[in-house]
Amino acid sequence: MKQLKLGMVGSGDISNRFFEQAAKLDNVTFVATCARRLENAKIKAETYKIARWYDDYIQMMDNEELDAVVVTTPHSVHAEVVLAALERGLHVLNEKPMATSFDDCKKMVELAERNNKIFMSLPYDLNPAFTTALEYIKEEVIGKITGAEAQLNIPGPGRDNWYYNREISHGGAILDCMVYPISRLISLLGPAKSVTAEVNTLIPNRIVRGGKEIHSDVDDNVTVIVEFAGGQHAVFRTLWATSFNQNNTIIYGRKGTVAINDCGLPLVVHSPNAPIPDAEEVTWRGVKECYLPKLLPSASSEQDIMSHFVHCLRTGEQPKQSGRLQLHVHEIMFAAYKSAETGQRCMLTTTFEPWHKLDTGIFDTKSQFI
Repeated sequence: MKQLKLGMVGSGDISNRFFEQAAKLDNVTFVATCARRLENAKIKAETYKIARWYDDYIQMMDNEELDAVVVTTPHSVHAEVVLAALERGLHVLNEKPMATSFDDCKKMVELAERNNKIFMSLPYDLNPAFTTALEYIKEEVIGKITGAEAQLNIPGPGRDNWYYNREISHGGAILDCMVYPISRLISLLGPAKSVTAEVNTLIPNRIVRGGKEIHSDVDDNVTVIVEFAGGQHAVFRTLWATSFNQNNTIIYGRKGTVAINDCGLPLVVHSPNAPIPDAEEVTWRGVKECYLPKLLPSASSEQDIMSHFVHCLRTGEQPKQSGRLQLHVHEIMFAAYKSAETGQRCMLTTTFEPWHKLDTGIFDTKSQFI
């Protein structure tokens, strides 16, 4: 098996998980790190026993015999690093968000396709609860799909850094947090057709961790309505102002419901007309005839982010959550900004081929009595 040589661009805390996941894989090695400050790249390299470090990602890409790069820089730097790597024939794993403009997102996806390179852009949703949920998003279990909601609400980032500075971050809660619920639901249900949104800065004078007072000019209060081709609405919510974290996804059917990560439960299925064999029956949100299905184990190539990326590098397969899928997710986010600014509904222009197939009839709520 060929030794895969990787380079890391970015030295923040988020990079640690990629080093740690890669260390568990056979014949996968980070050979260099890069950060804006050379000292930070050196510290990260020494921590993970990596031979070389740089403060110029172009030099790293040109000097090292790399197969791929992992990009964990601040959001506004993603595009330039990813495009430089793809131009040099390198595969790329890119942290979320893909970029801070939709044009840059399109450039990334198109360049990766043109150069036939693996481009994996986060979020990564292939956990056991997510993949098991697909087994129950079926008409015989929940009936016709009638709507959905997904949210990620947090008190707000605790750090006093670029997160709260629009000039540096180019966006707040949408790019940093709403990308997760949108990615989950779009990956489950497929492409949407339009976006309507309200976006504002609810707390401009904010107290962060340690009691420090800061000024914020980024969006921290977001509600987005996405419409699917069948007429169903999905409501997405992200609020940087709650007293606890909330991160769930719910798909409503005419006869049942599928909920992921809600009320402390990884997966709940309300299915009064089709009891689920070998599943524990529970009361969820005061509703009976709900079940906790046994979670399917992850495939060996889907244990974590790096497992799936390395699988794609070795097989030549694009990630299940492809560049086109994530481009659609990001168009929704940028359309949310535009909708809030103009007060208009925005029609989506991108689409993608889902890696799993829902029966299209599950969205048809109009052709028969239901």
